[in-house]
Amino acid sequence: MMVQDMSDPAEQLHVAVKVGSGRPRRKNRSIRGLGSVYQRGRMWWIAYWSRGKQLRESSGSTKQADAERLLKRRIQDHGKGRVIDPKAEERLRTEDLFEAVVADYKANGKRSLDTLEDRLIPLRAAFGLDRAIDVDEARIEKYKVERLASKARGDKLVAPATVNRELAALRRAFRLGVKQKRISRAPDIEMLAEAPPREGFVEPNRFEGLLSHLPAYLQDFTRFDYIVGWRKGALKALRWPDVDRENGRLYLRRAGSKNKKPYVIVLTGELAAIIERRWAARSVARLDGTVFLSEFVFHRDGRPIGDFRKAWATAIEQAGLPGLLFHDFRRSAARNLRRAGVGPDVAMKITGHETDSMWRRYSVVKEDDIEAALTVTQRYVAQQAAAKQPEDHKSNVVTMSEARR
Repeated sequence: MMVQDMSDPAEQLHVAVKVGSGRPRRKNRSIRGLGSVYQRGRMWWIAYWSRGKQLRESSGSTKQADAERLLKRRIQDHGKGRVIDPKAEERLRTEDLFEAVVADYKANGKRSLDTLEDRLIPLRAAFGLDRAIDVDEARIEKYKVERLASKARGDKLVAPATVNRELAALRRAFRLGVKQKRISRAPDIEMLAEAPPREGFVEPNRFEGLLSHLPAYLQDFTRFDYIVGWRKGALKALRWPDVDRENGRLYLRRAGSKNKKPYVIVLTGELAAIIERRWAARSVARLDGTVFLSEFVFHRDGRPIGDFRKAWATAIEQAGLPGLLFHDFRRSAARNLRRAGVGPDVAMKITGHETDSMWRRYSVVKEDDIEAALTVTQRYVAQQAAAKQPEDHKSNVVTMSEARR
């Protein structure tokens, strides 16, 4: 795309006569608020005034309608004060937008920075070297098709949910570019249809069987998570300064919380017993015979618990729970809290769910929950129906007029 500019003291937008080639011829009069479209060779161009300069820009299209749409956007941006240098926009690469998103994550201390970097890998391969203005809806649709046909880990095809997370990063990059006035518009990005959310959970009796197949260093870690439903990373990061044994409190500080909110757990019952066992297990012997105290509540030989996928795969196979994820304990905890009669407001303070919608997504209601609810309701109705009526057999129904007396 080529852009020309010409200085002019008049702060106005001119109308030009469309001609077959060359520069447009102006009419003798000028009309505020309008620009012009004209043809040079096969390409359509636009011309408009901004901040005392006449800007001419190729629409990159052989269609007059495309040029008119571009001119309309430019005039709208001008009216809203979003004046973007066409030359700079022409040079802007998609990689520049990706770098801006990474910088934004770092500046705001977002814990999902590593996840963002992973999602940018295929996006950079597909769009990184391209000009941002060339990444349109057609290119993005092609990206979807190619990603869904590609292989992920284990020779499985990339899931629609994975592609959607990548598209969300791409959308964020363009929206940030618009916000920073580096690009005039963001392409419309439609998400793919995804499979329903996972409904994996473990009943308490099956959980005990699973626990027996896990190595010792994971048992308290897993039991604690089954009760409170925290994210795995939050439990791994717990240190003894986060625990107040005297007052029976455990704190998840902002630094360890994904949503940057602190949480407090009251240590009671089994939770208190787990913490006492972990306190006794602080001492770790080195190979030279010396002993040190681990700063981590849950640890393996004094070090933070790392990747345990191998041990987990073995345990779920032996327990007869194929496909179970550690993250499913988050759903299990939410379900157990709801079944125990704990209200959503309190339960969300325990599990760390920030919104009602996310809580509902994790608090899975199954058919046996519905059956139990209907059984209890029918029993209640039957009991009320069988209750002894008042001696005068008067109706318990009160009319509105009687209620006002």
